[in-house]
Amino acid sequence: MKTSSRPTSSKSKAISLHLGLNLVNPEHYGGWSGELAACEFDANDMATIAKSRGMKSKVLLTKYGTRNKTLAAIRSAAKQLSAGDLFFLTYSGHGGQIPDYSGEEADNMDETWCLFDGQMTDDELKIQWNKFAKGVRISVKLSAAGL
Repeated sequence: MKTSSRPTSSKSKAISLHLGLNLVNPEHYGGWSGELAACEFDANDMATIAKSRGMKSKVLLTKYGTRNKTLAAIRSAAKQLSAGDLFFLTYSGHGGQIPDYSGEEADNMDETWCLFDGQMTDDELKIQWNKFAKGVRISVKLSAAGL
């Protein structure tokens, strides 16, 4: 007979993180600011939907959508969630590609999210997903421009 580490009467938790970047810091992108119009609206709208579904939500808009703040929010969620829980992340902003530094990409390019102070690669995100407990559901919705 299988047993669960969580009581059957326990309600699953859900945490969401919403990133909306209407521009990036040109100092980190060779003078390019990547201005967009509606990414902050996307993030706020997704947070409203998540909250209506009972999720504890965090929103990081433009200048607060940094690498460190994004990683800190993902790591915080990973520490709080256990099997059966949900982490829901939305990203609205530019996506990009940089040369693959680990050698596993067939096209020799890593895909990225353009955060305010630098790009975050798909490999970096994979490392973060692996910090979640087994059985935590992770759902990511992208509204990225420039991929």
